[in-house]
Amino acid sequence: MSLAIFALMFTCFVDVMGQGLAFPIFAALLMRPNGGFLQAGVSQSQGALLYGIAIGTFFLTWFFGSIYVSRLSDSIGRKKGILICLIGAIAGYAIAAVALVSHNYSLLVVSRGITGFTAGAQPIAAAAMIDLAKSDRESARNLGLATVGMSFGLVVGPIIGGLFSDKDLLGGLASSHLPFLIGGFLCFVGLMLIFFGFEDVKTETSPMDTNPLVVFKLLTDALNRESVRRVSSAFFPYMLCVLGLYVFVSANLSTRFGYGATGSSVGMFLMGVGLIASSSMLVEPLNARFSKRAIMASCTVLFCCCVTAFLLVPSGPLALAIMLPSGILHGIAYPTMLTGFSESVSKEEQGWVMGFATSLFTLAAAIVSFFGGQLIASVGPQAPFQFAIVCGGVAIIALAVNWRNAPNLNKVIS
Repeated sequence: MSLAIFALMFTCFVDVMGQGLAFPIFAALLMRPNGGFLQAGVSQSQGALLYGIAIGTFFLTWFFGSIYVSRLSDSIGRKKGILICLIGAIAGYAIAAVALVSHNYSLLVVSRGITGFTAGAQPIAAAAMIDLAKSDRESARNLGLATVGMSFGLVVGPIIGGLFSDKDLLGGLASSHLPFLIGGFLCFVGLMLIFFGFEDVKTETSPMDTNPLVVFKLLTDALNRESVRRVSSAFFPYMLCVLGLYVFVSANLSTRFGYGATGSSVGMFLMGVGLIASSSMLVEPLNARFSKRAIMASCTVLFCCCVTAFLLVPSGPLALAIMLPSGILHGIAYPTMLTGFSESVSKEEQGWVMGFATSLFTLAAAIVSFFGGQLIASVGPQAPFQFAIVCGGVAIIALAVNWRNAPNLNKVIS
């Protein structure tokens, strides 16, 4: 593996690491009565709303930043775009650490906003891997490697968050802010790797409209393309389904089984292990043998079964165990969908379409976070997962209807 590919994989790693690192800590601090971050007297339903706002702010700003910064990378180059994202991530981690030390919820939300807007390194790195590929098969393999990097982020993030915040394990050294300092340091390492180890292969640049509202124009332009719209019709509800589990699994484990940051981190860890295994070993052979439509339909049905099982199991260890097959299924489905997006546009538009795919993912995550927090407060802790199952059903219908007899998507559903 070349240093450039490793640097891009490491970028995907640190880009996703912060989610697994932050979610269990935020759930323990905001969803548990003895979390110690909020003032005494804050109810669990109010904590759920605050949790949803903190997580939702991250994803909402990521929604704007992902497609804007990715499009920017088509103009200024992949390397400069990634460096901008990593600098923003370092700043966000530093502010989050200050917010946790000072017990300042508003500052915590601000830190999530900064981190979210500059969390666009992942689609830029994916586009750079496509630039480095010399064939469609190598492009699919490189996207699989990008998912491996993301998967390691999902694995290592919870380990950092759980280990370095657990006073039972590390005593006085542990704190809620220490994982964020470590996360910032790893982002700095990633910045150095990109700066010294990666150079742009794509030398042509595209003009860039600096108006922030260009995000909405880019979304409209993308959805006006039939091939992109057909892929999106299944991708968006599928991501709503996955994120219904992913965003609220830590909160549910905390309220349902009394798990702290370490226990909740185990669930994120197992999902990451499943993602690594499937994205590194199964994506390429499955895509070579089966159509993307068949792969996505199978993964979506089975993922809905996993969410249903998570709701029904009576014990915490069983609930945690379900996260492993959930990760395996998503590790197959997500790069398969990304390959579909990649094949729906020209090679010159890879940065843009990867940014568009990520913007749909982040928009779905923002909807799930804000709406899910309200659902927990008004309906109950199971509501976000029930919503996820419904969205999975919508994705299956979209695959059956919109991915059938689609002449502009021959490569995608062949």
